[in-house]
Amino acid sequence: MQRIEVTTKPNGAGRNWLEVGYFENDALDRKQWIKKNVPHQDAKLTVDRQYSARGETIDWIILIPENYPFTLVKVTYDRLNPRELEVLWEPGGASQPETAREDKIKRAFELASDNEELTAVLKELL
Repeated sequence: MQRIEVTTKPNGAGRNWLEVGYFENDALDRKQWIKKNVPHQDAKLTVDRQYSARGETIDWIILIPENYPFTLVKVTYDRLNPRELEVLWEPGGASQPETAREDKIKRAFELASDNEELTAVLKELL
């Protein structure tokens, strides 16, 4: 499970909130956000919310399972920027760092192939 910690401001100028859904391309090949649910009503997510003393902000802790099919975004709304989406988590995002790490390890061994001592150190470390 992956853990996401985020703070939202539900009221006033610059308010923001969390949504669960996915991106879809329309007929003109523009990326459109399709909302499916909100995190605290999704049974697959483990959610803990803490309101601030005056109720101005909400601190979220969300546990996302590995096979979760939807994207988690933070939607920000104010007069200057009517709607801005910040992607907090998307499917397949957890496996990408592992692939990048494996590529880096492979590259390190390629660079150290001429040096037996360095190759032995890499094998010990990894």
